[in-house]
Amino acid sequence: MGVIVLSEESLKRVFGAVWSRFLEFEITRSKMMAELTGSSSSALVLQVVAYHNLTLVQSSLESKTYSEIRGAWEQGDQTLISDLPQKLSFAAIADITGIDKETVRRSVKKLEEQRWVVIDQKAGISYSPSKVNQDKLVALNEWELTHFGRLLKRLNDASNAS
Repeated sequence: MGVIVLSEESLKRVFGAVWSRFLEFEITRSKMMAELTGSSSSALVLQVVAYHNLTLVQSSLESKTYSEIRGAWEQGDQTLISDLPQKLSFAAIADITGIDKETVRRSVKKLEEQRWVVIDQKAGISYSPSKVNQDKLVALNEWELTHFGRLLKRLNDASNAS
């Protein structure tokens, strides 16, 4: 499949054709994340921690290709990001998600018990999954790629039909 380039205006014209599929994608993905973590709030918190980690990994790499980023992500090499000053805190996660800070703290503690994250006074909250958890998230990522690709194809088809 070729690259899909839509302006905001053309996206507005065709979005109605895929809106329900987009929502279905979002709902299914959210449910899958909640199943991985045990709750919707923990799922959202983990997404913020994973996003923070991804941002740090991307900033430490020269190449921005999916395969290189995913390789560094899967490697979990903290030396790639250990010298960077960004630190994730309970308050930052609460600000990003809109979840109460105490609920964030409980969710992070639960995620730490489940071996998704590490809490360190100096380094903050870091994505540091067990091998089993990393494999689960990689499987979710494969699902995302497949289903998001289908959504993009539908958008492209709707755009070509209009």
